[in-house]
Amino acid sequence: MKNILYIAPSPSVKGGISTVIKSYLSSNLAKNHNIFLVSSHVDGTKFIKLIQAILGLIKTFFYLIFKKIDIVHIHAGDRVSCKRKFFYFKLVKFFSPKILYHVHGALLLDQFPNESIKWQTRIKGLFEESDIVICLSKSWRDGILDIAPHSYIEVVPNSVRLPQPEHERSMGSSSAELTFLGLIGERKGVFDLLKVLKRLIDDRYKVNLNIGGNGEIDRLTSEIKELDLSENVRYMGWISEKEKDIVFRKTDIFVLPSYGEGMPMSILEAMTYGIPVISTCVGGIPELVSDGETGFLINPGDLDALYEKIKFLIRNTVSRKKFGERGRLVIETNHNLDFTVQRIDRIYNSL
Repeated sequence: MKNILYIAPSPSVKGGISTVIKSYLSSNLAKNHNIFLVSSHVDGTKFIKLIQAILGLIKTFFYLIFKKIDIVHIHAGDRVSCKRKFFYFKLVKFFSPKILYHVHGALLLDQFPNESIKWQTRIKGLFEESDIVICLSKSWRDGILDIAPHSYIEVVPNSVRLPQPEHERSMGSSSAELTFLGLIGERKGVFDLLKVLKRLIDDRYKVNLNIGGNGEIDRLTSEIKELDLSENVRYMGWISEKEKDIVFRKTDIFVLPSYGEGMPMSILEAMTYGIPVISTCVGGIPELVSDGETGFLINPGDLDALYEKIKFLIRNTVSRKKFGERGRLVIETNHNLDFTVQRIDRIYNSL
């Protein structure tokens, strides 16, 4: 049994990293090891975030002195998260425990070329000076090695627990219940989805869209009103696990037309419910969704392709069922939380 310090966003933060952290803390990892959590980030104003970062550094210092930490498992996202974790990393290096740097972010590889030389060097050091780097997909592994060729990298995809597969799906040949879960903003493609939804409705398809998430809510509300979609779009805010379960059991098609991703937890969760997925060929998504087998992949921003793929699945209920069944099998085989926990545990023990 090892003493392991997690440096990660607070479990209360709305996002995929927090979902992963909560799943780890409720798994056998917490039984096999002593895990201590330092929250490096919380939702709130810039001042609140700054105070939390300072408190997190103080708490990290305390644990390193008094708890005989064997491994520090740093969970990081994109550019801002990476810069925040740099200061934790330097503090941890002073005490010389083993360091596991876990990259969850969607855009860091795209953001890296625009950073200053100083920060490019620091980010490269985060990767190469860690004992092990964990990333979510093979494409991310290749991208990190381009930046930091001397990194030791393990690919550990995100994973989920499997729900019971019962669901309540509509089977009409011209109707469907769509769902989008994620950050409300340009990157996730939700505004593209609204435009396509309007086109489907104008073409007399009976289609509704559930949207869950936080972000640019005012813009979302404005565009729903401008496109006259108030009767067809239900914005649910940030939904609980119980609410998510209810929504997924009534969802026919999950749509995430994103411009940048790591490995979205929302797609994993949708596939566990036997829901076909329409998404984009970015990040680790092609390692989750097989085009024409478990759903469809399009290029980001291709609204015509998005329209055609949604239309196809609305009209082909047999394909929806087949895609959904194959998708659930993919999760059972490759993204079951129990398997991932065993993999992480082996990595801990190898250190």
